[in-house]
Amino acid sequence: MESEKLQLSDFPDFFTPDMLSAVLPVSKSTLYRALRQGTIPCLRVGKRFILSRTHLERWLEEGLCKKGV
Repeated sequence: MESEKLQLSDFPDFFTPDMLSAVLPVSKSTLYRALRQGTIPCLRVGKRFILSRTHLERWLEEGLCKKGV
């Protein structure tokens, strides 16, 4: 039986980087580095990163448009 792939649209409005790592094909260390550098849009609350599905979807769409995909 094939497991169902998790998609960004399945996520709640706000979620953690650990949840995002289930969707993106990058290691957790690469993901956290991108969050710390501001490459991936997020909110920072203390030491925690909170991701917004809406902002992340917009960021992905803009990135794809820039590459002409």
